[in-house]
This record gives sequence, C-alpha cells and structure tokens, in this order.
Amino acid sequence: MNLARAHAAIVPDAVLLIAACLLATGGLLIARALAMEEHRAINPEFVRQAVYVAVGLVAMAVASRTDYRLLRTLAPHLVVAGVIGLVLVLVLGSHEYGARRWISVGGGITVQPSEFAKIVVAVGGAAFAADRAPSGRGATVLLGLFALMAGLIILEPDLGTSILFGLTWFAVALAWGVSSRYLGGLALLTLSLFPLALAIAIPDYQRERIAVFLDPARDPLGSGFTLRQVEVAFSAGGVTGRGFNGAPSALAGVAPRSSDFAFAQLGEFGGALITVGVIALFAIVAWRGYRAASGAPDEFGRLLAVGLTTLIVLQACVHAAVNMRLFPATGIPLPFVSTGGSALVAVFTAIGILESIAAHRVPRRGSAPRDWSP
Repeated sequence: MNLARAHAAIVPDAVLLIAACLLATGGLLIARALAMEEHRAINPEFVRQAVYVAVGLVAMAVASRTDYRLLRTLAPHLVVAGVIGLVLVLVLGSHEYGARRWISVGGGITVQPSEFAKIVVAVGGAAFAADRAPSGRGATVLLGLFALMAGLIILEPDLGTSILFGLTWFAVALAWGVSSRYLGGLALLTLSLFPLALAIAIPDYQRERIAVFLDPARDPLGSGFTLRQVEVAFSAGGVTGRGFNGAPSALAGVAPRSSDFAFAQLGEFGGALITVGVIALFAIVAWRGYRAASGAPDEFGRLLAVGLTTLIVLQACVHAAVNMRLFPATGIPLPFVSTGGSALVAVFTAIGILESIAAHRVPRRGSAPRDWSP
C-alpha cells in the first residue's frame, strides 16, 4: 500500500505520462530516420530534438510536483508576461517561412512565445471563470482575453493557432456552464462574418492555401506541390510503412516535413499502423486529461484541465486533418512529435500541470481518500 502511494505521488497518472512519452518517441524516430537519409549516425536535428525532449521532461516533472493552485494566484502576472512576449516577437522576432514567430536568444536557440501563450491563456481563462458564476457578460470578457492573445498571434501571422484559441475558448465556456443560446448565437455570428474576414483580414498566402485545398490540381509544381507529396508519402507508407531506415522520402523536398507534416512523415515511415497508433495515443491523452478535469477538487482545476486538454487534442486533430487534406494548411505542429523546442517544452509543461491536477483528484464515492502529501 505504501509502495502504491509513493508511486502515485511521483506519477499521479502513469497512463498519461506513458502516452506523452510514446508520442515524443515518434518525433525522435523521425529525426533519426532523417539523419540516416544523410548517411549519418546522428545529425544536428536529432540532437536538438533529444535535448528538447529532455528539457520538456524536466519541465513536466517540475510542473507535476508543483501545486497547480499556485497558478491561480500567478494568473494575472502570467497573462501580462504572455502579452509582452507576443508583442516582443512582433518587434524583435526573426522571419522564417514568411512569418515572424520566433525570438532568437543566441547560440542558434529561438523561443516561440505563442506556444507558451497557449498555457497562459488556459490558466488566465480558468482563473477568471473560477471566480464568478457563468454568464453571457462574463463569457464576453473571457472571450476578450482569448481574442487579445489570438489577435497578436494573427499579426505574426499564425492563423492556425488563433483558430485553436477560439475553439478552446468555446470548450472552456461550455465547461463553465455558459448558456447554449449565447454560444449558439456567437457561433452563428462568427460564421456569418467569416466571408468578410476572408476578404479583409486573411493574408494572400492563406487565401492561396485555401484555394489549393479546394482545388488540389491547382499549381501542382508550386503552391500545390507540398500537399501532392503528402499524398505520395501516405501511399508509399501503406499499412506497415517503409521503415525508419533512411530510405528516400517523398517529403524530401518539403522543408517543414518534420514539423508541419510530421503526421504524414510518420505515415510514410511507419505506415497506417503507426498513424492509427498515434491517433489512439492522443485519444488516451484526451481521456486522461478530461478525467483529471472531472475529478478536480475545485473549479479552477476543472476548467484548467479542460482548457489544456482541449488545446493539445485540437492541435493534434488540426495537424492530422491538414496532413490528410481534410483542412487547409495552417502550419500547426503535431504535439510531442514535431520538431521545435518551444512547442515540446510547452506541451510537456501542460502535461505536468494535468498530472498535478490528477494528483489532487477527489476519490469517487465509496473509495478511500488518498494522501497526496509529500
């Protein structure tokens, strides 16, 4: 009994931890295969990915051993820091792939503030909602917080992450208990304004992505080349894949293949078996994340778990949908798998917070209470 209690105190939800680590292993396998393509034992990308995973695991361990309720006190400061980070990237950020999303901190290391803003907006939203009863007015103020962050991210530009913020706000508002009439009316208003936003606010390159999505044969050697190669990669992978052995990849000419198209790269190397396994692992993350929400001892923990879990799962769904040509290209990475230090550290930190919430889970009626003290 004492051994079980000690294990639970270290890893409150081992299933969630294992799912996250298995997903991160997929990213390492891709980086290893790309090194073998270059006829190397390892390459800089593999080393960076391994270091980022290690840093992410440390961040997760620290977050899981920290009482998540401390974040409620720090929420205003975190929101201010998040806004400052998003403003700084617009002023000091470096251009890559046509966007200004990264701040160089020297030594070839960059930081992407929008990845950490995902955690900040979930914490700020949960703290705001937990202090008051659900109402249309409160939901509008909460929407303003999400819209502020999303608006700054759109300026980078990063439309995909902004859409994630909007969908996450909807999930948090729904869990908070905002009336369906309010949410339905806002959804109809958003849909009615979408054509205007498409005409005014969406930049030309995003319109081109939508055009390619609607017409796959459009400019096959230009803007449509990447999506065509993604189809080839899935076809080449088949059921069992071509193996992570350095064989030439159909995505070799696609620059962000280990980030924006990580799911397709897994599909080519590991086949349908791997891609189905990845989907199953994210389903487990959703199950355990919402389970932590349902057992949270307070409203802040419940809404925070809903927000973080929704962000992770929706991001995975959008990434997979883009790779399978079910959604226009957005540049959304696959959590745990895609290359990128900020994304990996942020998502592992989110898992650590979920672990902390799970550690304080209220036992079901009829079960003995648990002692979570160190």
